[in-house]
Amino acid sequence: MILTNAQSIRDVIAFPKNSSGIDPMSNAPDLVDQKQLDELHIKTN
Repeated sequence: MILTNAQSIRDVIAFPKNSSGIDPMSNAPDLVDQKQLDELHIKTN
């Protein structure tokens, strides 16, 4: 905000979240299939 002289944080956030914390453009965050995790070699515990 300081660098752009913006009055609001909304003016400088490229992809703002809605009140539920979801990005309406990509619907993120979302659930991930185990197949996707395996493909990227990501382990969760």
